[in-house]
Amino acid sequence: MPDEYAESERPALEALQRLGWDVLDQQQANWADPRETQSSAVLEPRLRKAVKRLNPWLNENNLNKAVREIQQVAGTSTMDENEQIHEKLVRHISVEQDRGNGKQHYTVQYIDYENPENNDFFALNQFRVAGPVEVIKPDIVLFVNGIPLGVVECKSPQIPEPKSEALDQLSRYQNERKGEAEGAEELFRYNQFSVATWMEGAVMGTYRTPKDQYKPWRDAYPLEDDELIDRFDLDGYLPDQYRMLYALFEPERLLDQLRHYTVFEESQSGTIKMVARYQQYRAVRKALERIDKRGQREANGGVVWHTQGSGKSLTMLFLALKLRRLEDDPTLVLVTDRRALNDQIHATFERCGFPNPKKARSIEDLRERLQYDAGETITTLIHKFQTTDDEDDDDEFPVLSRNENIYVMADEAHRTQDKNLANNMRTALPNAFYVGFTGTPIEKDEVNTRRTFGNYIDTYTIDQSLDDGATVEILYQGRLADIHLEGETLDRLFDRIFSDKTEEEKAEIQKRYARTQDLAEAQPRIDRVALDIVEHFEEEVPQPFKGMVVTTSKEAAIRYKETLDSLNGPESRVVISEGHNDPEQIKQWTPSGSEKSQYKESFVDPNSEVELLIVCDMLLTGFDAPVAQVMYLDKPLREHSLLQAIARVNRPFEEKTHGLIIDYYGVSDELKEALAMFSSRDVERAMVPVKDKQEDLEAAHNRAVSFFDDLDAVEKCVQSLEPDDRRIEFKNAFKRFSKLMDIVLPDPMANPYRDDLEQLSTIYGKAKERYRDETMNLEGAGAKVRELIQDHITSQGIEILNDEPVSIMDEVEFDARLEDLESDEARASEMQNAIKHEINVRFDEDPVQYGSLKERLEELIEKYREGRLSEQGTIEELRTLMEEIRSRDKAARRKGLRGETDLSFYHAVEDVLDEHDFGEEDFVELTAELVGTVEKFVTKVEWKERTHLQNTMRKEVTGQLYRSEIDLSAEERRELTNRVIELARAHYQ
Repeated sequence: MPDEYAESERPALEALQRLGWDVLDQQQANWADPRETQSSAVLEPRLRKAVKRLNPWLNENNLNKAVREIQQVAGTSTMDENEQIHEKLVRHISVEQDRGNGKQHYTVQYIDYENPENNDFFALNQFRVAGPVEVIKPDIVLFVNGIPLGVVECKSPQIPEPKSEALDQLSRYQNERKGEAEGAEELFRYNQFSVATWMEGAVMGTYRTPKDQYKPWRDAYPLEDDELIDRFDLDGYLPDQYRMLYALFEPERLLDQLRHYTVFEESQSGTIKMVARYQQYRAVRKALERIDKRGQREANGGVVWHTQGSGKSLTMLFLALKLRRLEDDPTLVLVTDRRALNDQIHATFERCGFPNPKKARSIEDLRERLQYDAGETITTLIHKFQTTDDEDDDDEFPVLSRNENIYVMADEAHRTQDKNLANNMRTALPNAFYVGFTGTPIEKDEVNTRRTFGNYIDTYTIDQSLDDGATVEILYQGRLADIHLEGETLDRLFDRIFSDKTEEEKAEIQKRYARTQDLAEAQPRIDRVALDIVEHFEEEVPQPFKGMVVTTSKEAAIRYKETLDSLNGPESRVVISEGHNDPEQIKQWTPSGSEKSQYKESFVDPNSEVELLIVCDMLLTGFDAPVAQVMYLDKPLREHSLLQAIARVNRPFEEKTHGLIIDYYGVSDELKEALAMFSSRDVERAMVPVKDKQEDLEAAHNRAVSFFDDLDAVEKCVQSLEPDDRRIEFKNAFKRFSKLMDIVLPDPMANPYRDDLEQLSTIYGKAKERYRDETMNLEGAGAKVRELIQDHITSQGIEILNDEPVSIMDEVEFDARLEDLESDEARASEMQNAIKHEINVRFDEDPVQYGSLKERLEELIEKYREGRLSEQGTIEELRTLMEEIRSRDKAARRKGLRGETDLSFYHAVEDVLDEHDFGEEDFVELTAELVGTVEKFVTKVEWKERTHLQNTMRKEVTGQLYRSEIDLSAEERRELTNRVIELARAHYQ
């Protein structure tokens, strides 16, 4: 039997104890809750004690003020309050006090970052926090100085979907699930880390991290797994749970990440809180180690290769935050080679609240800032490291500063080192430390980039990113192969594109199309490609996904826009750069700066009207649009440019199984050559042809159908899925098959499997209904196939997969559903599972009656399986159980009780006092007294949140039992009091 406490929760508490936390396990010891109300999440006595210890000079008034200030933050949302609280924890607060020299402002610390041992680290399980509607009870809450910074939800590794269940719980606690408020956001005003763990696996996020963005922590650098095994005294194997707990909650690391690896970014949808992933934390630590060793046979710099889409800009930001803290007023220089990237880096730093980054406005402005050594953060284009008009190109570039306290971070380092500019930068800042950041691998012949910056500091490869779910796989497909331009002769292409012309017309036209690019932009060719784009996008790209059209030039981008509009194609916008010498026709289509921002925002928003962006050079690097799934490529890209461009479609998004490159130019025909400069190992999964999925699809299909002998015998198939473990295996196999179908469709290779997909969908839908299995959803199946499956199963009369099944309490509809089933065997199966579900849902309302019904149901099922009871006899017995559940109210009134709620209390009284020689009337009378006592308290506002009210109610219930005419033992009084309190929680809001 799965045991969450023994298999995950208790080991987690023991691990935290080994890491230096003071741990209280409420299953092993009583905890005296110091809060006045359970709606508070802060342990105020611990907070007060810590603030006084860290700031011993505080007078009583200011101590009270500091304790209040961190708890009484008011914001427009919980996220806003989380950000304000983080600011106070990291930057501290100020109070005015006379310490002998008149009133002055002094800093008050909530946390001592320099001396972690001075803080109070306390971990508690089953900590209750009351929300507006329900009380939540996370498995473990971690407090630093009484402030709840961590929430850990534990699950047994033996249950069907431990990760999904844990994340669902965390979503519920945060009110992130659809529907009414069911959580307690008060706890998450302070949240730094939220963790889902099931011993063999663990994933982490922070407040409001989407479920699909919770990620593993695969490397606890600088410790190796062997060192963690020793630290936790494990037997030769390190489960993921231990690595996660060390990585996030080892006290020094926790405070470091709170202080240096946490940022808030303003986005279109509101503020987003971001914490470091393991590769970002590791890269920053390694860079700092390299800095510490500068001059000790280490190059004065190095390269961080983190594949596109894995958060490179944030890694730069985290490194900058650390350097600002560790070094004495350092100058930070952030270098890019494109204005768009420069703007992006600058905007990222500004949005994340980094102190006052400055943009170098000109060559002279950059030189002045660097010579001044003012400890600024400067963003600049590499081109500003060039000679001025007054200087001779042959002259040596001037030295601007010999200061060692300058740190240069170059984004897209493989390009920044081009030509003489990198040499100028080195000459200008000879003693600076250089870190090159790149999203693409360094060329295999190791030229330039490593010579300029040094060896790798850290790598995070395409494979690692895909395995972590940080990016999605990119597939490619060539279309309209007869007009591909790559690797073709002009004559052959010309003949194909203008095949409908006479020889004389061809000769005249050929004078105008002397280059490959001219042919790429020929209107007849654009007409064909544009029509194909419209058909593909409208038929094969499911909502809300969007696409980018990449063209050879500004002229081509405009032609595509005009042609797509003439075909009534998807809503599109042209995003091209402004050129001083552009002809008027191009200027008309060139968006202003504000229009570009508006187009990008509209494109990134899944609910806005813009579906396609048409570009030639802009937005092919540094543009983040997770909703983009398809890129229509009609441009000859190679090497780094190709890898960067295709990465626009590799960002994860809900139900996005892959990114897709539709290649019209023929780049994929010569892919090996286009990526020849890289090691094949580094780029083998950069782009995968759709046809390569044939083998995976066939294997997934074979696995999904292998569960059944005959797919047409639907009822038999559904009944074969009754065992939980078999149903889990089928669910996983079906989702894998569905996901691959989503990837491959509409390619004809999917056609042989479409009928089986529909039949398996029917079985899947009916099994979900029959077994009330909430985990049998379509998450991860892909948007395209999800739509196909939903349409099919709805046509089969099956409820939509995410809807609630029909309850036995809905007598008319449930009985009608039974009548529609094809056999008594199917009816018995449906009734059995419906009753089991109802018992599970309602168990806490009356553990005595529903516990008894559960036992009787299990005995009945056993008899039926052993052939000791016929189908008809089983149905009759099941109807009896069903009627008992439906008629609870009548049963209560027959006893003289008011209704179902009183009946639950009656059953508790009867069960605890069953050995006493008293009749039903005595139990009814005691029940009425107990319910009357309870109802004096449950009508009070927020009674579940007010600890003192519950304690008073407990005393009065116990007193009522003392005054009862029934002579109860101390153990009976304690047991019945506990049951009454739990029933009150279950029945009264």
